[in-house]
Amino acid sequence: MILPVVFAVVGFVLGPAYDVFRLSFTRFIMGQEVAFGTLVNFKTLLADPMFLQVLRNTAIWILGGTLGCVVLGLALATFLAIESRVTTVLRALILLPWILPDVVTAMAWKWMLHGQVGIVGQTLQALGITERPMSFLGDPNFVMWVLVAVVIWRKVPLITLVLTAAIRNVPSELIEASRIDGANRWETFRYIVMPQIAFPFTAVTVISMIWMTAEFTLPWVMTGGGPANSSQIMSTYIYQQSFEFFNWGVASAMSVVNLLCLAALVTLYLTVMRRSWSRKE
Repeated sequence: MILPVVFAVVGFVLGPAYDVFRLSFTRFIMGQEVAFGTLVNFKTLLADPMFLQVLRNTAIWILGGTLGCVVLGLALATFLAIESRVTTVLRALILLPWILPDVVTAMAWKWMLHGQVGIVGQTLQALGITERPMSFLGDPNFVMWVLVAVVIWRKVPLITLVLTAAIRNVPSELIEASRIDGANRWETFRYIVMPQIAFPFTAVTVISMIWMTAEFTLPWVMTGGGPANSSQIMSTYIYQQSFEFFNWGVASAMSVVNLLCLAALVTLYLTVMRRSWSRKE
């Protein structure tokens, strides 16, 4: 019964993954494979002065986006878990950013954050916060944080709904018992609710890391890696090296590094969380 799924995984996941690993150890000359079993692609990657900047931008992108999504999602979920007519409506409306297509979202935010005609800059100027409209996507020192804010707006709805469901499934008897014992709201949340939703919380955090690592459309459409490569992350740089410069070996080596970094980050997080679970048990 599961053979079709096994064939699909082998054909569409393991097959391309093997090809990427093979290409990362293959030397190319004029677009032709000339040698296998060489580390020349990794040496070229480490010698690339852009690579360190890409790693720094990717760290901001993954850690900032994941932390923002999880923290904001948890805060919103705590509010939406309250049973009322307002929260019932908001639980339906909060999915709007999630259901919009990636390209539509990226183009809409690109125009809203435009330095001259963007409504965000014009609003800040009208309120007297800034003297003139800001170029949110044109400042190399600011653009990565703008992209992180947009991706948080994009990804947080689903995380919020998952955590809302988890919080609503916490046994009410435990919460009532903590209040009878004199615990305030923060203590109830810290010592009763959080341990009960530890596994869903860990799951959405890991999923967020994977989402952020694989995200391509939003940063590419909004900035294309600019200005001056200040918003290049691993996914956009891999695309640029592959389909603009046709450096298949270097792009494959970068994909391998990207996968290893994600695996190390997820493993570290799961190890820390597992130790915290064992202490509570």
